[in-house]
Amino acid sequence: MARNTGDRYVCEKCGAVLVYEKPCTCTTTKEHAHSEICCGQQMKAVPHGTAKEEVGAKAHH
Repeated sequence: MARNTGDRYVCEKCGAVLVYEKPCTCTTTKEHAHSEICCGQQMKAVPHGTAKEEVGAKAHH
């Protein structure tokens, strides 16, 4: 699946946030699959419209 500008992912362990500043329009194949990994686990996608302050706070629940 492609990634769009502004797509955000948060690490539920440490609260780090990854934000795509440029779109990635590649199609997912076994050789080119996206994986946003932090602290040894897949980061969680953050819904569009979620405030920056909410992202880190939700990660530490």
